[in-house]
Amino acid sequence: MSDRASQDLRLLGLTLLALTAWRLTAAIHAQPELFFDEAQYWDWSTAPAWGYYSKPPMLAWLIALSTSLLGDSEFAVRAPSLVLYPLGAILLYFTTHRLLAWQPSLQAPGAPLWTALAYITLPVVALGSWLITTDAALLFFWSAALWALVRAIDLDRWRDWLLLGTLVGLGLLSKYTMIAFGIAALGWMLSESHQRQRLTTAKPFVALAISLTLFAPNLLWNIQHQFASFQHTAEISQLDRGLLHPGKLLEFFAAQFAVFGPLLFAVLVGLTLRPRRWRDQPTLRFLIWFAALPLAGFIGLALLSRAFANWAAFAYVAATPLVVIALLQHERRRLLMLALGLNLALGVVIYHYHDLARLAGIELTRKTDPYHRITGWRDFGTAVAAQLATHPEARLLCTDRDVITELLYYARPHSRPAYFWNLSGQVRSHYALMNDLGTAPNGTFLLVGGPGDPAFLRQHFASVTPLPEIIIPIHRDLTRRYSVFLVEGYRPAGGIRTSK
Repeated sequence: MSDRASQDLRLLGLTLLALTAWRLTAAIHAQPELFFDEAQYWDWSTAPAWGYYSKPPMLAWLIALSTSLLGDSEFAVRAPSLVLYPLGAILLYFTTHRLLAWQPSLQAPGAPLWTALAYITLPVVALGSWLITTDAALLFFWSAALWALVRAIDLDRWRDWLLLGTLVGLGLLSKYTMIAFGIAALGWMLSESHQRQRLTTAKPFVALAISLTLFAPNLLWNIQHQFASFQHTAEISQLDRGLLHPGKLLEFFAAQFAVFGPLLFAVLVGLTLRPRRWRDQPTLRFLIWFAALPLAGFIGLALLSRAFANWAAFAYVAATPLVVIALLQHERRRLLMLALGLNLALGVVIYHYHDLARLAGIELTRKTDPYHRITGWRDFGTAVAAQLATHPEARLLCTDRDVITELLYYARPHSRPAYFWNLSGQVRSHYALMNDLGTAPNGTFLLVGGPGDPAFLRQHFASVTPLPEIIIPIHRDLTRRYSVFLVEGYRPAGGIRTSK
């Protein structure tokens, strides 16, 4: 390793440590509460399995590992994100270094370091490092698989192909969109004349077999649970809606400026739409397949139905070295520095929004506080835990997925066992699938946040006792109110109907 590379790695390591320390310190200061999905992932982690209603199991396994080492604090639940994103940045450093060797004439000084720095400062990474989401695992395994693929192409050793298959399989256990990696790799090999011959050898197919073998237990879990995860994925995509939604496409496209960063995404769009900038460059052609192809797929999905802003986040793993190399190649280092500075500024807003709002004299309301949806759950959980402690014979019962996930975490240790009263009769959450009230209907329950009409409840329970309503003030224009009832003797024969 050259002296320049050693210096760059030391600088990268120090930068990653500093950014991680900043993110951790900001989290300790702001004390962000767990979002519904985060609380759900934590709950899943307490019962490791090969699958769950809406996601494959990797994230739950990672949380189980971190909480076994660090306890059940919010920091411990989110700790995998603080580790995985920096590791992904390091992998991108080495991937970029190797990719530059594919094209010796390519002049992009410092591209590996700039790529890693750009990646770790992306807005999607900045926010993701503060939360625990499936993107943390997906982006890590995508980065690792990209690194392994480049090594396998360069060295053509069995161990690199076997590692590639393992990483893709673990990526599939993180999020099903990892399948796009295989599609991009296949498309690239077919498009490059000197790579097609690899598809006549055994190594790529053995790698594919390994990835499918690792994924098979989750497929079996889905078979045993009526393909719950696959059905959920299809439902949230809403492909059954009427075709062509240009408004949703524009909404998704505009959101990408916030996900990748305003300047970096603008450069990516311009680069992608000008093939003459990359079609004669092997390094950029490779990266285009892993960046533009997934992004184009989600733009198409947004047009046909809908796509959430973060769904294409994994495309920016390859898009980062693509944009960085293109900018450095054309001596646009200042623009690159400006782009990273702007992304860092967005990180400051993400981590210190409440402090900045106070300094600016902005009153926090439902509209001005982007964190209002993760505020008040600690107080809510404390109030419910007190009720459960007062009625030790009662088990927690909820009708809303968001409420049960938050209470399972914040009403500890009294929140288990918890049951889900499925008023709709349709399986639309993990709790409707695994915690249905019908599986244990006898006994006393503390119904929190369900229907507030005692007459309706008496149609379904032999005994209904109203308890004081739980009121959690958040902002001047936002107060959470939850009805609470002590119910006993569930009577499913009373019929199921939706009520609010």
